[in-house]
Amino acid sequence: MQTKYSYWLFKDVLPQKDRNKIKRIAKKSGYREAETKNDKDHSTNEKNTKVRNTDVAFSNDQYIYDILCPFVHGANDQAGWKYDLDWFESVQIARYKKNQHYAWHTDGAGDHFGVYNSNDRSGGKVRKVSLVACLSNGYVGGDLELALQEQGKENTILYPEMSVGDVIVFPSYVFHRSTAISKGTKYSAAMWCLGPPFR
Repeated sequence: MQTKYSYWLFKDVLPQKDRNKIKRIAKKSGYREAETKNDKDHSTNEKNTKVRNTDVAFSNDQYIYDILCPFVHGANDQAGWKYDLDWFESVQIARYKKNQHYAWHTDGAGDHFGVYNSNDRSGGKVRKVSLVACLSNGYVGGDLELALQEQGKENTILYPEMSVGDVIVFPSYVFHRSTAISKGTKYSAAMWCLGPPFR
């Protein structure tokens, strides 16, 4: 599937008070070691630090949705994707310390084969749009990179320049990664936006 824009970046849109409150909500929820889907059985999770090495907290606090949802809808409209979006998963707040990272992955395929979980309250919808918000500074590494795949061509790697307070939105089928932290601690918030499968 081709789109005109591979991502939409909002610069310096999250004030410090909102960033701090999101981090306080995450701390209250409690961080735990992140898991990934098992390659052989996508219905189960596993801890694989070669793929993903970070700590995460989850929240359904309406305060966070009120802050982040307008960026999803704004990007969906301004980038021209116009995806049918009607469900939001719990917001994930990630904490990356030295040497922690998340290898190349997609958040979803956006089709019938990428159904998130047909048994949960989402009713078998699929991930269509992903959002990542940068909640901190003072770290080195931890760069978000995107990879565009076109049949018969080498991947094109994109390097969006993100800093504290920035929010990026991109289709969930786009490959992306967070490079290893070499100094400091990175905090980010991620949200996945769902809708009916692409036809």
